[in-house]
Amino acid sequence: MKLLLLFLLLLSTPCVGQDNDVPYHGSNSENFRFGLGQMDKFVESIGQDKLLHAGGCYVISATTASLVYNITEDRKKAFIYGTLSSVIIGGIKELHDINHGDSNWADMGANVVGGTLGAFTVTVRF
Repeated sequence: MKLLLLFLLLLSTPCVGQDNDVPYHGSNSENFRFGLGQMDKFVESIGQDKLLHAGGCYVISATTASLVYNITEDRKKAFIYGTLSSVIIGGIKELHDINHGDSNWADMGANVVGGTLGAFTVTVRF
């Protein structure tokens, strides 16, 4: 997940670097360090736990949507089953956390976001 975020940050860094408040160091190691620093700030602001929930549900929903699409060739069904599978599995995990961990509604929100993005990625037409 961190590699994906790093890749996205590195792609967007030149645009961010055009702002006068954010330094842009060109295409060198300083730019890479700047991207890592921005990624660390992003992870701190959202929280690593939420990113793990979103990433896990992304993988579950993308896998389920891909399998359903390969069997049915119906994108709508694949999206629905992919999203629902990750939300249900994430919900079961949150129910388990009530007695064995830290249950949190924000974790469930991250599950929904990750699941929706995973199913959308598989079913979108380019």
